[in-house]
Amino acid sequence: MLRWSKLRVQPLDGHGAGLANLFVRRSAGYIGEPTATKKDDDGDDDAGLELDSAVIEPPSPASNTNTASLEAFTTLSEFLSLKNTTSPRKTLSLDTLRLLYTSIKAQGQLHLLSQKQLTELISLFGTISLQDPRNGLIYLSKLTPYVAPQGDDGEQWDFLIEVARDKQKTLKMHLNGTDGFWLMRALLTKVVLAEGETSLTPGDPREKALSEATKYYLRIWRHAYDIEIHLPLLQKWFDLGTQKETAELVNRLCRVLELHIYPNSRLIEVLWRLILRRTLPLVPALKARILAMVTKRLSPQFTETRQAHDGKRNNKTHSAPSSIERGRILGTPELSNALGTALFPTYAAPGSREASPEVNHWATEQARQAFAPAVAQDVQWGNLLLLAIHQSQRLNVTPPVAEEEQDDDAASQAEEEVTGDWRPVLVLNALERGTGGIEGGRILAPDTRESVQGVVRPLWRTWKAGDDGTRSVNVATSRPIAAAFFRLAAKVVDGPLTDACYRFCVKHDLFRGGEKLAEEAVHSWADLNAAYVLAVAVCRGVGWQAAFEETQISGNRDLVLSTVFFHYVLTDLRVGYQVYRYAVQKGYKLGERPLHMMEMKLATPRTWQLAVPLLERPGMSRSRQEELLIAILRVLQTERKQAVDPKLAKILGDSLWKLYEGSAPSIKFKYPIRFFFSIMIASEHPARAIAIVEAIHRNAPSSFFTTRLLLRLMRTLVRYRYIHLTHRVHRLVSTDPADARAASDFRRKLTLSLARAGAFRAAKRAYGYGLDLKKEKVWRTPREAMAHAVKFNTRTPSAKHTLPIVSMLSRAPTHPPTIQYAATLLVRAHRASAARKVLERSLPHLDSKIITTIGNTMLDGLLTRHILRNGRLVRHVLRTKEQMEKKYGFKPDRVTVNIIIKSLLRWRGMFDAPKIRGLFDHLVRCGYPTSAQWMVRGESVPFGTSATDMAVNIADVDEKIVFGKHVRPLYRMFIKALFTRGDRGAARKVVGILKEEEERAASTRQEKNQARWEGVQRKKAGMAPRRGKCKQ
Repeated sequence: MLRWSKLRVQPLDGHGAGLANLFVRRSAGYIGEPTATKKDDDGDDDAGLELDSAVIEPPSPASNTNTASLEAFTTLSEFLSLKNTTSPRKTLSLDTLRLLYTSIKAQGQLHLLSQKQLTELISLFGTISLQDPRNGLIYLSKLTPYVAPQGDDGEQWDFLIEVARDKQKTLKMHLNGTDGFWLMRALLTKVVLAEGETSLTPGDPREKALSEATKYYLRIWRHAYDIEIHLPLLQKWFDLGTQKETAELVNRLCRVLELHIYPNSRLIEVLWRLILRRTLPLVPALKARILAMVTKRLSPQFTETRQAHDGKRNNKTHSAPSSIERGRILGTPELSNALGTALFPTYAAPGSREASPEVNHWATEQARQAFAPAVAQDVQWGNLLLLAIHQSQRLNVTPPVAEEEQDDDAASQAEEEVTGDWRPVLVLNALERGTGGIEGGRILAPDTRESVQGVVRPLWRTWKAGDDGTRSVNVATSRPIAAAFFRLAAKVVDGPLTDACYRFCVKHDLFRGGEKLAEEAVHSWADLNAAYVLAVAVCRGVGWQAAFEETQISGNRDLVLSTVFFHYVLTDLRVGYQVYRYAVQKGYKLGERPLHMMEMKLATPRTWQLAVPLLERPGMSRSRQEELLIAILRVLQTERKQAVDPKLAKILGDSLWKLYEGSAPSIKFKYPIRFFFSIMIASEHPARAIAIVEAIHRNAPSSFFTTRLLLRLMRTLVRYRYIHLTHRVHRLVSTDPADARAASDFRRKLTLSLARAGAFRAAKRAYGYGLDLKKEKVWRTPREAMAHAVKFNTRTPSAKHTLPIVSMLSRAPTHPPTIQYAATLLVRAHRASAARKVLERSLPHLDSKIITTIGNTMLDGLLTRHILRNGRLVRHVLRTKEQMEKKYGFKPDRVTVNIIIKSLLRWRGMFDAPKIRGLFDHLVRCGYPTSAQWMVRGESVPFGTSATDMAVNIADVDEKIVFGKHVRPLYRMFIKALFTRGDRGAARKVVGILKEEEERAASTRQEKNQARWEGVQRKKAGMAPRRGKCKQ
């Protein structure tokens, strides 16, 4: 008798795994029956069983075995039952299912499982093993949602084979179609060639597996038409690539294609890949088998059956007319698809336009003529090869260059035997696709031109050979063929071919009837006329406009010009825009689709200026106007434009106002729209910009405008001196108590900005905006209080008004910006001694940069007083600089250099025009920017003066030169000094240098902003930043 302590059996991977673990232990005689069983919420025995510490008498081994086997069978049988697939089920793992099955098999109880249950188990493991199972496959299991996948696919396929073998050999049960399908899939996974192997050797287990998989396939291939039934084995045969497997592939593939009217397009792809394969060319017998399949599909009996099915399909689905222009034009691609559809209804790519009944009838007749029994097999195979080549681009397969067994004489004989449209259409389509497609209208290079011409001219003679009076010309299909010849003639500049094709079209009235034709035929007629116009323009060298005006068009000239316009929009946008301008001047109406395409193509960094006037085009819908406008604004945003031409800005602004005066824009458009407001202000349209901001603010959600954006608009208005509009922006700031801090910050910055700009009254209004200062006591920052103390005249404050500033500074004695602000006001009020005292007292709290800024302010203040002049002023400035260097740690920078040069230029007696030129050359030698075009020939300076010791030593200043802060004010001083001294030539040269540097600085700033914006976008997208695009 054994004594058991508390024993807990933990689940392996869920309820079923724990039961399986318990079953195995019981069958081995390890565990007795528990005295108590804990029930879960469903009423079933839980996996985590806890046995008490009482003495347990283990039952006999026979009892344990029977009980465990019975419970395993019950669990697996209930799970595999399909009666209650809609009721809640317990989820089991694949490991649990394998363990349950193994337990039942070990006890010899497999006969308890029914044939359906074994089939469901096989189907379940097969479905789980598929990488991407299709929902439409009839053999998929419905129990997959209740199974947690575990293990690799190889283990699952092996277990599937084991179950199938047990069912067939151990239980002597019949394998049904579902069993055969999954067993075939499992066996095919075993057939894999190792690296370097080219075929399977006799006796190889993989060959046996392939043979067995073939046996199961032959049992089910007729049961149901599903691509997953046929494709795995066919693809395996194709991958093996030996002569034996290729013969099997051809035979089985042809049987399937002869059986099904609408074969799956993936089966057709296998056929094209087989025909185009270079490694193992098909032998004549296999080619004959494929051609026999094609002949059977073209037989009257097969065609009648297909037409009956087509009638039913057309009644169920009615295709709507396709879109305008290129989508409605019948060209060689559409004719090639029609020829392929005559053999296989699923030949064309998904989404291709369905051909008309007339074209389908023509394609069927051409197919029967191309594969007639009287035609030689080599010719038939060549026709089928052309059809496969038409699909090579979609299949990403390189077609064979030529057939080795067919020489030039055989090819010529083939062309003479078949005088229909099959070969011309497919060859024309291949040539057009190889030379840029139907839309590619550029002239080919001379070497390519000769080779293409060597194919086009014999092809024209072959096609024209049918025009001997023995057959009638199909106008509907002859128009696109003739148009293709015109386009190729233009690409190879073949005037005689153009003339011959024109005579053919005139003879058969292909140019006529434009006003009488149906919609599709009208567009094909227009395409033919447009192709002729383009061919004449190239071959005669007269240009498209002269060719169009000289061509006699009996029909809708608007439609022909629209087709010409569409061609140039796709091939040469510059010429396309010329066609548009011509149509506007002459009153022609162009199609909306090519117009929209041109508009969106123009909305690029190089051509967006041409797209802006199109916003005023009459008849443009609101959606397209919005699309074009946002595209242009995105260009301005990505290019980080600072300003644009005022006329273009007005058009863009008017379009914004028209679109969003009464409705809010989409939130996804907010960034390009918001960026454009600053451009409008800088482009002389501030009032319209603020009006649009107010309109959008009324209708758009609060997240569209932020306080930060309004602050940027306010600063832009102040920068460009549109002071009267700042209060309108101020009114838009949120008054929500939650945003009180942001609103207060906005008001403070607005007040100081207006005071700095000299707008005293506007600053005073902003200071007390929304408050009654006589009744309310409002806290203000020290800088606001200082500005208020000087009556907001921060440029030229009076000494009287600056008296309280020193005491106000005690509120923030350690805040560097406040100290700098106070010192600046004192210097501007000519209280230099008070400013020095402020600097001395606050020196421990200031860094070197602030000290340098305050020192430069004090030096510049010396120049505003008129007590000292000429040499005394220069000496006083230099002496003050040296004193501040010793006493305060002042470090001169390039602003200091500008101040010293400003004092030197005021010394008119010492610095005449020649010395000023020499001083400017000295600065250029020290690194100030000037392009090479302004240099004197043979020199590296603009005025050609010699290098002498100058009074200004800037060798120790290593600060980076900034155009707006250093170069612009310095060069302006030189311009003024040279003009006042009468040296106008030198002054104009410096003006030219300054303008060029302004443009360069603007371009550099725009590039930096663009690089910064792109970096932000890449960071948001989680992409690595680009290195070295722009120096920051």
